[in-house]
Amino acid sequence: MKEIPFYTTSAILSPFLLWQGLRIRKKIPRLPEATGPDFGEIPGKKPIRLLVIGESTVAGVGISDYKSSLTGQIASVLSRKTGRKIFWQAIGESGITVKEAVQKFGSRLPQKSPDLIVIALGANDVLKLNTQKKWSSELEELIGICKNKYPKVSIFIAGVPPVGIFPSLPWLLRSILGWKARLLDQASSYISLRLQNVFHVPMRKIGSIPSEGIFCSDGFHPSSEGCALWGEEIVDSIQTVLI
Repeated sequence: MKEIPFYTTSAILSPFLLWQGLRIRKKIPRLPEATGPDFGEIPGKKPIRLLVIGESTVAGVGISDYKSSLTGQIASVLSRKTGRKIFWQAIGESGITVKEAVQKFGSRLPQKSPDLIVIALGANDVLKLNTQKKWSSELEELIGICKNKYPKVSIFIAGVPPVGIFPSLPWLLRSILGWKARLLDQASSYISLRLQNVFHVPMRKIGSIPSEGIFCSDGFHPSSEGCALWGEEIVDSIQTVLI
């Protein structure tokens, strides 16, 4: 998918998009991150160590605790579907881009190797109109940091959030940013084809159903129900590797 038409269209519409963006920035409420421990365990047989790294969805923005956030939901679904014991940990920061994740997350990785890493980034790169080339380079760098520390780990790149369905955004801005999200997600899928033991998990379920109930009160971040749906999709992909 070529980016030239996207940037041409964005340039033509830029004055209006900038105006809409400034209005929305003032309008969307700032929700707190999840409280409580950002790690935990679920009883079961033969343990799996799960690490999820990423942006506000991993930090649990708009959600009461980490158990109800994306990481906790992935762990819960994985436990239910496999009967395995799950040790889970979240490393997240609201507003972070993939470039900032490269700069900050390496020093926060746990010493004990996880079996699975889920990378959930992209919304902030969409908002900053990051190019496919830059996104790919920085995402590969982040994957390389993880692989250097944990050579045998399986890495799952979660789909770039479908910004085109975020109810808080006006139609035109939603359309342009949704287009950009699809471009970055396509780049993620190409990375997974090139790298060993790296898998792309496109976000099909959330992007194809009505938005009612799957977003927090800000109309921007996924609710616990939205995270549960997303977690199901990620676990479906994980199970194909665990078998």
